[in-house]
Amino acid sequence: MNSEYFSQANGPVLWIACIPAVFIVMFECILFYRKSKKQAIELQIDPKLIKTSMKSSAISAIGPCVVVIATVLSLISYVGTPLAWMRNSIIGNAQEELLAANFAANGMGMDLNESLANGTLNLSFLSTAAFVMAAGMCGYVITSALFSDKVALIGEKFSGGNAELLPLLTLGAVVGGMSNIVVGQSIPLGANTIGVAVGAGVMAVIQILAKKMPEKLWLKEWAMTISMFVGMIVAYAASLI
Repeated sequence: MNSEYFSQANGPVLWIACIPAVFIVMFECILFYRKSKKQAIELQIDPKLIKTSMKSSAISAIGPCVVVIATVLSLISYVGTPLAWMRNSIIGNAQEELLAANFAANGMGMDLNESLANGTLNLSFLSTAAFVMAAGMCGYVITSALFSDKVALIGEKFSGGNAELLPLLTLGAVVGGMSNIVVGQSIPLGANTIGVAVGAGVMAVIQILAKKMPEKLWLKEWAMTISMFVGMIVAYAASLI
């Protein structure tokens, strides 16, 4: 029964196993913050600019965080709270973790939704899902360990030594990555396509208004969050029609 399964998935053993990993992530966040603050002082960056950047980043993250939280809730319904909390703290991509859980279930000849509905989820699935999730992050870990200190060198190679071209390459990479996600959610045509189009339209309007009213800094800060929420609401409304 699922009640027995979730008593183990949400049990003290998994909480004890998962909490240290989350604490390590929190420690890394504090460490990166302290190092970046020290670097900002050395570079003589205006403290007001730093505070403004942090505020804008925090506000811009609200929209994406809502999507992540919604996906985490779905993941919790399959693997329990401790594992879902720990995996999302490490990766920050709940959709990937949910996909990994599906891969684990399919590999065991199970349908994840059907197994949840008929109460046949078991500890074999939980351990397999945890292994698949962990294996899925090996690429990130290895790449980060080997190439993090070589990012600047790679950027210089791609830009041909042209410092002005490097920001454009970085922007292009971000646009390409986001475009890949958007296209994946927009095809085939449906409610998601409408949501994407409306969200893009809202973003364009806010950016135009922000240029006309530069004193309204909140327009730029809240642009992504507002456009994402409007897009999601419209997509949900379109799915009901």
